Amino acid sequence: MLPLRHFSVLLSLLLLNSCNRSADTIPATDTDHAHMVGTAQAAPASEDQDQVYSIPDSVAASAFAIDTTGLSPEPDQPIKILIEGLFHKEEVWAGAENKTWIGLIYANGRYETRSTTLQVETAYDPVRDAETVNAAGRKVISGRQVTGHDTTTLLFITGLSGVQTGTVDTAAFDTSVLKPGRELPLRYKGKTYTLAAFGDSTLTDSATHTYAYGQYGWKIRGTKNGKKIEQLIAQDDVLDNSIYVLHWAGDLDRDGIPDLITDLSNHHNLMKYALFLSSRAGKGELYKRVAVFESNRK
Repeated sequence: MLPLRHFSVLLSLLLLNSCNRSADTIPATDTDHAHMVGTAQAAPASEDQDQVYSIPDSVAASAFAIDTTGLSPEPDQPIKILIEGLFHKEEVWAGAENKTWIGLIYANGRYETRSTTLQVETAYDPVRDAETVNAAGRKVISGRQVTGHDTTTLLFITGLSGVQTGTVDTAAFDTSVLKPGRELPLRYKGKTYTLAAFGDSTLTDSATHTYAYGQYGWKIRGTKNGKKIEQLIAQDDVLDNSIYVLHWAGDLDRDGIPDLITDLSNHHNLMKYALFLSSRAGKGELYKRVAVFESNRK
């Protein structure tokens, strides 16, 4: 459930962080996501939260019922990822907090991997809960708040065997988004891997300088085992007021090639985190997309 993303790098990241770090201002329970029992506790609305989305002060938290229906099963994929934030109930699979997690964490001016935990609580969903009632006529609290033990966790990963804990070497890059025709060098230990964006752009509003992108995608070029490789990373026919974002590049799997954490959303109401690992790439490839986590603002 993310705010509109714009082409400005700074605004994109600020809006993303403001939503994903809203745990302290959203009513949540102390319940276990696997069982969903307990009483919701109301918290003050955040200053950037529209009042219509907050629980009215005149209504007791006990008036809300915990929504335990429609929870998603664990995804049928070996590697799974999550991030901190507030999500719709079906977007966080049941039992996620019981898995063994590795966190990619920023601490003391560097990134590191360490064993960590996360908590999933029922929370007030400002998009759905304002108008939703259950069969008994009671308003519900249906959202899922994901909170990590370490508050600077960029990504939670489970199912990835052989991950070494400790400091992770990162690649240097100077932007996070690419318009069609632009390239981004990822510099890592004397080598350069180049992300290249392609696509068509059409001016849709000259007053606001708004562009729509079609056939947009990313390719990456680099060297592996002495051979030059160019690989298609992702592509979408249409981007609706959205653009791909590179959140992080670094050697998560310690194979000498920087891995990628991206948001490959093709719509302003959608977030689509994707993890690319170089160690899982096939012949003639630099990367394989091993896990995706999606969330919808609507």
